[in-house]
Amino acid sequence: MCSVSWLINDSGYQIFFNRDEQKTRAQALPPSVQHMDGMKVLMPIDPVGQGSWISTNEVGVSLCLLNNYQATNPKGSVFSRGLLLKNLSKEKSIAEVCTAFERLALSQFAPFVLLAFDLSVSQKDGQVMSLTWDGIDFTIEPAQLPLFSSGVDLECVTAYRKSAFEAIVGEHPNEARLLAFHQHHHAEHSHMSVCMHRDDAETVSFTQIIVTSENQIMRYINGSPCGYLTQEALHQSGITLPSRQALSLTV
Repeated sequence: MCSVSWLINDSGYQIFFNRDEQKTRAQALPPSVQHMDGMKVLMPIDPVGQGSWISTNEVGVSLCLLNNYQATNPKGSVFSRGLLLKNLSKEKSIAEVCTAFERLALSQFAPFVLLAFDLSVSQKDGQVMSLTWDGIDFTIEPAQLPLFSSGVDLECVTAYRKSAFEAIVGEHPNEARLLAFHQHHHAEHSHMSVCMHRDDAETVSFTQIIVTSENQIMRYINGSPCGYLTQEALHQSGITLPSRQALSLTV
């Protein structure tokens, strides 16, 4: 259960991600630098599966993971989907992520949608890619903005949130409008709101990733965006990971 949107311009890209979880699930560990086969990666960690749902690395590759609740779990799926993201977070481009994805034994994982970004998306022909595993087969195709997952009534939830996106963000997206979108909460439709609240589950965190050729910034808000997402909280929570290329230019 999640909502993800993104903003692309000539200097790079931004990702905005609401994570929805069961209220009984353990609280995630805040973002920190992980070392994955020589690559520095920023990601929060889910203490249950020891994986993550979002990451960005020092060469500007970012990943987002959404559960594919409507697909069928393959028999024998035993590994956390978050470990899959963690393993792929070290790749150096969207193309490398796709190649590594195709080599995975996907039947070991429950269904998911993985979004892959790198700095090529800010170029004319660059595209955010969606890597989907439905429990039977996989697809790799350009991603559609925005994207949602929900374990309850996905069709209605998607329609409601897309309507909110059109009303708040419209045809001229910017950072302020996308932040407002991820804070969206309607008391009469709380189970469908972008900042979702149900008796058993709710939006538990918000993550913003900002990637340029100079650095990667991850801002993480622990708590529902409708109550805890402020400009002050965002800037206080930011962790910067310098670009590997930018570091080499200063040596």
